This record gives sequence, structure tokens and C-alpha cells, in this order.
Amino acid sequence: MSVRVVGSGELADALRAALEQVGLGERSGAPTAFVCAADDLARAIAMRELAQASGPVVVLTQEPAAAIEAGADDAGGTPDEVAQRVSARLRAPKAVTQKALADPHAGDDVDRPSEGMPATGKRQKPLILVVEDDDDARALLSELLTPRYEVEAVGDGVTAVERAKLLNPDLVLLDLFLPGLDGFGALTGLRRDPRTADVPVIFLSAQGDAATKSQGLSLGAADYLAKPFSEQELMARVDRTLRLTAQREHFRALAQTDGLTGLPNFRSFHARLEEEVRRADRYAQSLACAMVDLDGLKQINDNLGHAAGNRAILALADAVREELRDTDFAARYGGDEFVVLLPQTNAAAGALFAERLRRRLATVSQEAGLPVHASIGVSALTPDEVGVPDAAEALLHRADEALYRAKGGGRDRVEVAHTTH
Repeated sequence: MSVRVVGSGELADALRAALEQVGLGERSGAPTAFVCAADDLARAIAMRELAQASGPVVVLTQEPAAAIEAGADDAGGTPDEVAQRVSARLRAPKAVTQKALADPHAGDDVDRPSEGMPATGKRQKPLILVVEDDDDARALLSELLTPRYEVEAVGDGVTAVERAKLLNPDLVLLDLFLPGLDGFGALTGLRRDPRTADVPVIFLSAQGDAATKSQGLSLGAADYLAKPFSEQELMARVDRTLRLTAQREHFRALAQTDGLTGLPNFRSFHARLEEEVRRADRYAQSLACAMVDLDGLKQINDNLGHAAGNRAILALADAVREELRDTDFAARYGGDEFVVLLPQTNAAAGALFAERLRRRLATVSQEAGLPVHASIGVSALTPDEVGVPDAAEALLHRADEALYRAKGGGRDRVEVAHTTH
């Protein structure tokens, strides 16, 4: 299993060492968990979403409640405690109790995967959380769903919200009338937490009037199933909701991803740019940007064909990807142009990144059998600049001007933007 440590410096190195002590580390393959210090929590969550991963985010912090409220799945006060909690979560069955997760050493069952669940924690079947206070109805629903789905069943709204945060179910079947927190309140609780905000919910209720249905749908329910219902209707509604949710996630990923290179696209980049500027301002850090433009694409297309041009774009994208740190972000800006955000990086360090990339392309050209070279413009915002109005636009504008100078100066070179000071 591969665990991605997000961030750099002494804390990141300490986390890596602690993970190795429990048999985990940064290895090849998709990450099964993300680990970071509190300052890098937003980045870790974003990286998990970009990788379309479902593993936990575990944070090193002295304020675990605040971290979990901000979207972390778990937290520890020392690197060793973080490593133990990651290990427990990755080896725990999906239905493990909160007590077992709170104490990684409690009980021998934590190391055994649940039935139908591989040790990696990836589900073989969608997980449905059934919330029904009537014991007979809850048992019947579980019996009907179990042949096709994994099922967790609870009898009240408060427990439902807590279990949903822990289990991240694929769907919640939620009875409207529950003791304590009713279905409307439970749905509101799910929508307020980033871990469960997008989980689809189907309401179950004998009260099927238009006003009740309208209220449930307005709160974000995906569907409404009026009691009594047949097994056929139940299975059809569940299947339809899961299918539509999967399609929506697929199209959302497509909308944010460049089809040729697999990197984030222009739209995704601009959302990330604003986020990085805000983060740099919050922590008084520098933020660098590199604009990368493939040299001679027209000549490649004219002489070797558009398929060769696409291969050159792909080769450049792969080279950019290989130079990134975990904290960096790269996107295809359009055509043969790419853009890279380098958090906690000043202009000089940004120039070093750009020069490494430019030199890497010499090897890439040999491997691809194509002239893959690039001009690169670098700019940076100082800690004093990240909080000014239009800081994001200024960062891009300076990088673009530097790129223009690199093109005009002979191409296959790096130019750094002039600072305003």
C-alpha cells in the first residue's frame, strides 16, 4: 500500500519515517491514504479529490477536533500516532467501531478485512447506509439489499450522521420519522459536513404528500420512496440513484481534466490558482508560477503530422508531471501551453524548477524521437504581494510576459519576470 505524504520539510520527513516503522511508505501505485501536517490539510484533500481516491486523510496536529471539522478523517499529535492511525484505518474492516479506530491497538479484529472487502479497503460492492427506527423494517431492508450491496443499518438520525462520516457510504436510505434527530435534520447534518455533503440520500416515508416530498428534495435528497413500496421499486430507485451519481462524478472529472494529457484543464487551474493565492496570503508565503510553451509545434505538425504533434505535447506533459513536488499543481493551459503553480516558492527557486524541466526535455526528445523543447516564463508573488487585489492575475501576467521574452530571446530558455520592487 502506498501512503502519500503531502508537504515538505522536517515534519514531512518525520511522518515518512514513522510510516516506514509500521510498514507503510510512498511507493508506486495509487495512494490508499494521505498524511500531512495541519497547514497542508487543504492540499491533501484536494489531491485526494484529484486522484479520485477514497482513502483517509490523517493529519499531524495538536488540535484534532479542528482538523476533523475542516475535513480530515483522523488526526494524531505525534508522527508515531499518525502512523498508527493510518495503519489502523487501512487495515480495519469498513464496519469497524469508532472505539477501535480511536485506539489502533484495541482488539485483534482490526487487522482482518471484512467479508468481501480486500485489505486495501476498496469496496467490491457499493455501501448503503440504511437508517430506519423500526426493527422489522430495518432487518427487511438489509435482507433485500445484501445480495447486491454492502449494508450498514442504524436506527436513529444522530448515529446515521456519525456513521456516514466514518464509512463514507455510496448511498443513504433515510427514514423521515426517527427518534431524536428526524430525517430532515439528519440530511441537513450530512450536507453540512464536507465528508458527506455529496452522498446521495433517498428518503423513506409513509407520508408521501407533495409538501413533504418537496421539502426533502429542496434539502438535497436525490429521491423519495413512499411506503409501502415493493422490492422491485426499491431496487430500481437504488440502482438509478447510484448510476446517476456515478455519471455525475464521471462528468465532473471530465470537465476538470484535459482529455489528451490527463492533467487538470484551464477551468480546474483557475479554481486552484485562487485557492493557492488565498493560502499563500493566509500563511504569508511566496507563490511561484511557470508558464511552459512547447517550441516548434507547428513545424512538428507540418513535417511529421498532427499525431507526432500530439506525442510531443504528451511528452512535455509527462516531463512536467515528473518534476512536480506533491505540493505543486500543473495544468494544460491550452494548445501547447502548460502552467505550473509552485507553492512556498520564490522566483529564484521557481527558476531552478524551470531549468530542471528544460534540461529534462533533452532526454525526452531522444526518447520520443521528436524535438521536444520548451520556452518557460517564471514569476512569483512575495508574501507582501499575495494579499493585494488581483494578485492571481498579476502572477499570470508576469509569467506570460516572461514567457514572451523567452520566445523572443531564441526559445528553449527560461526567463524570470521582473519584480515590482
